[in-house]
Amino acid sequence: MMKTGAVVSNPRSRVKWDAFLSFQRDTSHNFTDRLYEALVKEELRVWNDDLERVDHDHDHELRPSLVEAIEDSVAFVVVLSPNYANSHLRLEELAKLCDLKCLMVPIFYKVEPREVKEQNGPFEKDFEEHSKRFGEEKIQRWKGAMTTVGNISGFICGAKTVGDDNEGINREKVDDMIDLVVKKVVAAVRNRPEIVADYTVGLESPIKDLMKLFNTESSSGIQVMGLYGMGGIGKTTLAKAFYNKIIVNFNRHRVFIESVRGKSSDQDGLVNLQKTLIKELFRLVPEIEDVSIGLEKIKENVHEKKIIVVLDDVDHIDQVNALVGETSWYGEGSLIVITTRDSEILSKLSVNQQYEVKCLTEPQALKLFSFYSLRKEKPPTQGLLELSKKIAEVTGLLPLAVKVFGSHFYDKDENEWQVELEKLKTQQDKLHGVLALSFKSLDEEEKKIFLDIACLFLKMDITKEEVVDILKGCGLNAEAALRVLIQKSLLTILTDDTLWMHDQIRDMGRQMVHKESSDDPEMRSRLWDRGEIMNVLDYMKGTSSIRGIVLDFNKKFARDHTADEIFSSNLRNNPGIYSVFNYLKNKLVRFPAEEKPKRSEITIPVESFAPMKKLRLLQINNVELEGDLKLLPSELKWIQWKGFPLENLPPDILSRQLGVLDLSESGVRRVKTLPRKRGDENLKVVNLRGCHGLEAIPDLSNHNALEKLVLERCNLLVKVPRSVGNLGKLLQLDLRRCSSLSEFLGDVSGLKCLEKFFLSGCSNLSVLPENIGSMPCLKELLLDGTAISNLPYSIFRLQKLEKLSLMGCRSIEELPSCVGYLTSLEDLYLDDTALRNLPSSIGDLKNLQKLHLMRCTSLSTIPETINKLMSLKELFINGSAVEELPIETGSLLCLTDLSAGDCKFLKQVPSSIGGLNSLLQLQLDSTPIEALPEEIGDLHFIRQLDLRNCKSLKALPKTIGKMDTLYSLNLVGSNIEELPEEFGKLENLVELRMNNCKMLKRLPKSFGDLKSLHRLYMQETLVAELPESFGNLSNLMVLEMLKKPLFRISESNVPGTSEEPRFVEVPNSFSKLLKLEELDACSWRISAS
Repeated sequence: MMKTGAVVSNPRSRVKWDAFLSFQRDTSHNFTDRLYEALVKEELRVWNDDLERVDHDHDHELRPSLVEAIEDSVAFVVVLSPNYANSHLRLEELAKLCDLKCLMVPIFYKVEPREVKEQNGPFEKDFEEHSKRFGEEKIQRWKGAMTTVGNISGFICGAKTVGDDNEGINREKVDDMIDLVVKKVVAAVRNRPEIVADYTVGLESPIKDLMKLFNTESSSGIQVMGLYGMGGIGKTTLAKAFYNKIIVNFNRHRVFIESVRGKSSDQDGLVNLQKTLIKELFRLVPEIEDVSIGLEKIKENVHEKKIIVVLDDVDHIDQVNALVGETSWYGEGSLIVITTRDSEILSKLSVNQQYEVKCLTEPQALKLFSFYSLRKEKPPTQGLLELSKKIAEVTGLLPLAVKVFGSHFYDKDENEWQVELEKLKTQQDKLHGVLALSFKSLDEEEKKIFLDIACLFLKMDITKEEVVDILKGCGLNAEAALRVLIQKSLLTILTDDTLWMHDQIRDMGRQMVHKESSDDPEMRSRLWDRGEIMNVLDYMKGTSSIRGIVLDFNKKFARDHTADEIFSSNLRNNPGIYSVFNYLKNKLVRFPAEEKPKRSEITIPVESFAPMKKLRLLQINNVELEGDLKLLPSELKWIQWKGFPLENLPPDILSRQLGVLDLSESGVRRVKTLPRKRGDENLKVVNLRGCHGLEAIPDLSNHNALEKLVLERCNLLVKVPRSVGNLGKLLQLDLRRCSSLSEFLGDVSGLKCLEKFFLSGCSNLSVLPENIGSMPCLKELLLDGTAISNLPYSIFRLQKLEKLSLMGCRSIEELPSCVGYLTSLEDLYLDDTALRNLPSSIGDLKNLQKLHLMRCTSLSTIPETINKLMSLKELFINGSAVEELPIETGSLLCLTDLSAGDCKFLKQVPSSIGGLNSLLQLQLDSTPIEALPEEIGDLHFIRQLDLRNCKSLKALPKTIGKMDTLYSLNLVGSNIEELPEEFGKLENLVELRMNNCKMLKRLPKSFGDLKSLHRLYMQETLVAELPESFGNLSNLMVLEMLKKPLFRISESNVPGTSEEPRFVEVPNSFSKLLKLEELDACSWRISAS
């Protein structure tokens, strides 16, 4: 009998349980016990009430403790067995799980996913019984939950597997599946830490308002809509939600451009935004030199096309004029959406459809606050509820303030909540009061990092990894501080690994620094405005107060908002006595007049930096320093000096306390290093990326703390000196695209800590060190495009290697059999190699997730041991010479993507493919397959099937109708002659492509049952009439069935006759296609009926 998991103290979140285990008692205790124990073994906190569960038939509701456990869990593991629906409480439990939209891992135990989502088979009788006791609304709620879970890709544990397992036969099969379930849950829990998923409230009503403004039926030109409101009120969030809602009306051409204000102030900002717009709309990469040329390109491409463009955070009409041009250029039904803080901009642009974004209601603010403070939608006690209401009200109901303050309370108890509330009550400007309190809650190191990011790093194109390097070089605990800032909603890491702050938060940080000395920039800790920096440098005003400067002359000279401008903006957006006071105070303070620099902006005397004794962060890109570099402050921790003007880097630069030296994209040829008697324990990162003239790697053996050495695109480098092999703390060595490199280290045993080793594009490198296995910590090894012909045998010792890439290594014909010992390997890329076979030991790579073998034209077979790859998610063999897929039934439990396009020798698909229970995408384009097996209908979760240009494929099996999760089917250029009548059962099919199916003569009568079909492409087919049910395609928006005139005649006429092609009639039901927006029926010779 299973036990309730104990609550383990865990700092990663205030959510009490990592996993909630839901199952019915008919499930074998042997199975659920093993599953539970495996989860607990990974130190996961697992809720399981098997001991205390008492399901009485008269109980209609879930126990409060159970509901609390559900709401307090990160992931849900649901074991769906034949009797799962026998208990109405299990069904209510399942519905509650679905409401929360958290990670759900279904296990189909002795049932089929189709039986779950259709509630038939063992579940049919249970629902008949429940319908006698419960109302229709509840029954439909339960059925909806079953359907939802049945459509989630999970794990199938069939009756035979269960039977064998119970008898002790082939038990590793079930054990492997349990391991995969545990991995999935662990991944979800570890991805959570303090990072809170996006959570929104109060969008329903404003979206309805916007939908009323937006005329979906409009065909009279372009609509322009403007959203305006104060900063932090949620304009961007609303714009994104609205965009997602209406995007279905814009099939091809759509773009959402964020932060127009900020991006337009960069060098060539508007030009770069024009490039982004054209690239996103039309998948083109245009050559644009200035805004006027960009406008011509936009005009040329948008002509008469239906387009949606969202320009977020606009603060000047020039931005709209540069990115939109004239509305007359656009096709009918196009939509331009502009968000701005300044409604006057919308008036100047004559935007008639204006919408003011307003604050949250009190219940909405309470819900948002509760989520960020408690990770729940409702406070658990009456005391917390009343306190939460007061706090939400005091924040002014502004979403940004509610979110930040909620995050501020996340790790505090009820007494601390009361104290913080009293503090906030004394603040007149609620938003800045909230932000200030959140800032004050940071420790000193976190405050320092917050200000560095807000004032300095956000000015740069910089990734999280680079920021961490810089801060670690300053001796700071970067990772921990960033986690705190993210948890407090003061910082966001975007998907491209760049840093983002709401501009209100950023401006708060910059105002704090400005208040250090409103009159004298030289008395502030950080300088980011170019005008102020040049004033300080040219007039020798530097002081020891200055800690950081960012100055990049590759950027356009565009001043950031000064404190005066920020306060003025606050006055407009937050009128009140406090804002008036601050505005007048800053207006009356005498700012120093802009003085004309005495010298060129790109030549600065080194003496100007000498007084800055405590300067630790310095960016001086594309600047020439005049004088002795020894005068640079000795406490500097980071220098970024792109475009470094000297050929020789003096040793004085390296002799100080530098943690990070970045001279990338400069002309340096030689780097003089420290004398051997002088060691250095400070330097951690040296970045010489793109230093094309660098003749040799410097001797860095005295820099014992070095962790990262970047030499990418140093094209003159020929060899790597022995001293690099002695860098015992080096974590990353990057030599990508060093095209002249031909000699590498003979001995790498000294690189004991190396984790990332990049040699991609070193086309002259043919030999790796024989003792490459002597780097025990190596995780990534990239050898793409090198001239190596074999991997050293010692590679098997790389027990921590997770990624190995040999793409384009055209001399590689085989892998050593010892590759099977790389048991940590997750990604293996072998595309474009001369590989003739794979060793059978590849099946031992139990953690392998990606195996890519594209364009391996000498590879004809794949070993059967591939079926042992229980973690494999992607198998790509496109363009290889593989003749068959050696897939065994019930293997490859995690495979989601199988791509075999252009495999010219692959003539058949094995019946065992139906056993790939996790498969989402199957790509078989341009293969000579003649038929698909009946078992393909057993792909329970398939979403995309590609069969383009399969010239030998004449028909689809009837069982394709069982693929009811199919979203996209591509048959372009195949020789399909007809579609089976069961085709109409594809209830989730959204896109069907059949262009150039020149043997296709008719559509099945059931075609109208494709209720989800949005886009149908059937140009140049032999289909001459549409079935009467065609008008039932209630969601059809795009219909393209063009026929070239000659093709139409050849279809209609009997050879050798001169009969004119006959007219065809569309069915009467055609008029019911009310959502149809695009119709191309050229040469159909349609007549009205």
